[in-house]
Amino acid sequence: MKLKDQVAIITGATSGLGEAAALLFAEEGAKVAVSGRDEARGRKVVSAIASASGTAIFIRADVRIAADGERLVAWTPRAFGGRERSDTGSPRLPS
Repeated sequence: MKLKDQVAIITGATSGLGEAAALLFAEEGAKVAVSGRDEARGRKVVSAIASASGTAIFIRADVRIAADGERLVAWTPRAFGGRERSDTGSPRLPS
């Protein structure tokens, strides 16, 4: 579990590559904020993560809208009982 105790925000996580990323991050132990515009599909991704003993929430957000992106970043750490922290640079999985 390379990402144990880490929190990941995955945008576009309701389908395709975003969904695959959300599932992979959860498989590696991350708590995942699944984000996208389609709540029904987002909830299915959260359910799939939970079924595999992972931890995830869905936060509806359209990152083309600045307020949605700000809300996503603000609410994610709160949802997982942490505090807000921001990292810069490209995200990557540890090797």
